[in-house]
Amino acid sequence: MRGGRKVSGGGKASTNKDHRTLKRTIYKGRWDDICAEQLLPENVEAVLAKQTAVDPDKPGLGQFYCIACSRYYISAKALQEHSATTKHRRRLKMLTTEKPYSHKEANAAAGRGDTDTGVQERRPVPMTMA
Repeated sequence: MRGGRKVSGGGKASTNKDHRTLKRTIYKGRWDDICAEQLLPENVEAVLAKQTAVDPDKPGLGQFYCIACSRYYISAKALQEHSATTKHRRRLKMLTTEKPYSHKEANAAAGRGDTDTGVQERRPVPMTMA
């Protein structure tokens, strides 16, 4: 039997997915609290020194890095064009103005935080007459 339809598997094929919607989302390679901490003025130089070490496996040899978006770019021009985009500016503003949601806060909301035993009452010790 040659040609014809192959009847194997099922479900939605990966070739039918709409990849246009994936481009509209913000790419988050790191958590917001980590990025916000790296964007603090005292940390920027150290982070850039660490992230822009020469690495042949990264785009642009790892020399062009955006801290806010945690992405590497192939050239200075590509990084400059990225810095002008709405997605980058919106993320940068969000990371610098809002307080990030921390892991400690998330664990507390899930009920895995520190135990709160409340205010301890001191009971008076009954005095006995001797």
